[in-house]
Amino acid sequence: MDKKLVYVLLSSLAAVWIFNYFSPKKESLNLQDIKPGQGYNVPSASELAKPINLEIDFLDKKITEKESFNEIETDLLKVSFSNYGGVLSGVEFKKHLGKNSQPLKIIQNKGFYEREQGAFLVALDEKTPYFYKFEGSFVDGDKTNIVYSTNSSGWLIRKVYSIYNNNYKIDLKLDFEKSSDASLIRPRLFFPSPMIGEIEKDLQSVVIGSLDNKSVDKIAEKDLTKAWVKPEIIGSQDKYFLMTLFADNNEFVNRAFFKKTNNQIFTILEGKELSENYSTKLSFYIGPKLVEDLIVVDKRLEDVLDFGWLSWFCKLMLKLLQYLYSLVGNFGVAIILMSIILKLPFVPLSISSRKKLEEYQKHTPAINKIRQKYKGNPELLNQELMKYHKDHDISLSTQFVGCLPLLLQMPILFSLYRVLGNYIELYQAPFAGWITNLSAADPFYVLPVLMGISTFVQQAMTPVKDASQKVMLFVMPIFLTIIFFNFPAGLVLYWLMNNLLTIIEDLFRKKYFR
Repeated sequence: MDKKLVYVLLSSLAAVWIFNYFSPKKESLNLQDIKPGQGYNVPSASELAKPINLEIDFLDKKITEKESFNEIETDLLKVSFSNYGGVLSGVEFKKHLGKNSQPLKIIQNKGFYEREQGAFLVALDEKTPYFYKFEGSFVDGDKTNIVYSTNSSGWLIRKVYSIYNNNYKIDLKLDFEKSSDASLIRPRLFFPSPMIGEIEKDLQSVVIGSLDNKSVDKIAEKDLTKAWVKPEIIGSQDKYFLMTLFADNNEFVNRAFFKKTNNQIFTILEGKELSENYSTKLSFYIGPKLVEDLIVVDKRLEDVLDFGWLSWFCKLMLKLLQYLYSLVGNFGVAIILMSIILKLPFVPLSISSRKKLEEYQKHTPAINKIRQKYKGNPELLNQELMKYHKDHDISLSTQFVGCLPLLLQMPILFSLYRVLGNYIELYQAPFAGWITNLSAADPFYVLPVLMGISTFVQQAMTPVKDASQKVMLFVMPIFLTIIFFNFPAGLVLYWLMNNLLTIIEDLFRKKYFR
């Protein structure tokens, strides 16, 4: 080998070693500097901050006991538990029905071979026990308690679930009792995101209590890799349901992580290291995302209903819809009434603007001739256009004014899209005939087609002389019909009614306001 090449390689290695030796060392992460509820990016090289994944080393490798279930039923829920892991194996919502009029279910029993995914499974750093003993259930005031226990590594682990009769709160009391030869343990608690099996695209997201502990924030997908220190509120949600921790009375949670597996998000609550007897109670909300149900359990949970940048307006629309439904008992009829109520305030503006727009369109051919004549001279073109508008007492802003009623309807349309697509009471809510689910698309596309026809009729009632506008007369209804094919039937119903009301309004205008 060439000596010069050897010298170059040795010099390079020496330079790298010297650079690394004298480079400033990156300070290790100190969890004490992170405020409760705050998230941090987990360094891959730090054992202290390394998140623990879903892989669990179970003490019981083989099935030695038969799985048995115990159920608790309230006016709101049917909750089942399994001795496999002492976990929550099913939650059915009796007031919220899905397909075939069966109660919606957000937790499915995982069984022995998917045991890492059990709801409220307690895992230990070393060997995790799996077979639990059912100790019994008993009524305690407004709640029913059910107890499971197991032994591992010199510790007695006891779970006491409390199911409340009149709300969607579930408490989990954890007792860790140490024997004389017990080793140190660090328990973790797992629970999955809610998932409705009969909804094909039931997307999940995660929520966490903000630093002031007065509200709840939605966490972006990119932040799922973070760890969260002593969060007050932490959990996950799908389209209609929320499953979250909201109270930790003895600071069990030291850190929390999110793990995504099989299109489902798991929340992992990591407890503190235990060397002595320890007891804590964790409170969870497991229920629908309805304001009246959320605030009964914890006022902060209302912020889970985040509809985006127009959230306040969406909530206003939701309250109006709920009120109208309370009067008529049919959400389809309530949507029709809502479209009338929201249309009436804009009638005077709409009549005035459409009248001005029609008058302006009479001048369109002359204005187009001016544009064609002076298209090579922008300065002279502007002068001639200004002169024409002044001579004929018309305004350049008339076209914008004509579009104003539609622009004012856009926030309403956006808000209703968010509300109707995420309001659980509309899921499987019938209107009439073939419309049996206002939250889903019209299965026969009748409403979108009627909406397209009404859009065409509405536009055809305004005479146009411009060739490009005549083309839009045909293109726009077709375009809107195709878009609305996959929109919730409730939203299409609203837009159809809005078109019909506009047609009636225009007929009224032409008869009485010529």
